[in-house]
Amino acid sequence: MVPGKPGIDGGNAAGEREARYREIRRSRSDPSTFYGFLGMRLEELGEGTSRFVMPVTPGFFNAGGVVHGGVMASIADASIAAALATLVDHAREIMATVEMKINYIAPVRGGDIVCEAVIIQKGRSVAVGEAIVRDGNGKLLAKAMATFMVREKAGGEDR
Repeated sequence: MVPGKPGIDGGNAAGEREARYREIRRSRSDPSTFYGFLGMRLEELGEGTSRFVMPVTPGFFNAGGVVHGGVMASIADASIAAALATLVDHAREIMATVEMKINYIAPVRGGDIVCEAVIIQKGRSVAVGEAIVRDGNGKLLAKAMATFMVREKAGGEDR
């Protein structure tokens, strides 16, 4: 079944999509996860898209006095993963980042980091997404592209 489109079997695609989105939001809002540790907030979620916001905290700075590139890479990866999660059947599929490239364009010294991601291709076993990282004023900070593996769950696999 294609997300957002009625299934041939007459299933409730819209209801299934909303349940999937609720689970994505719940799993990425848990304060005990890496998302919570970094203070990431999932603000928007759509079909193959997501938007995260993360306030810069003092612990994010590197020795040069700017936000460490790993922080921006983390929000980019999280954003692409959330966008892909809207297209994956979590009951039978798992996904994992297998490669990510990021170009750092400008340093960050404070405020919010905002990341918007979109899935540009999803096949049966590979998906590709891209993310644009900006500051709270819209200044471009980084651009990332990631490849994810998507595969059938093995027996007993939860994630």
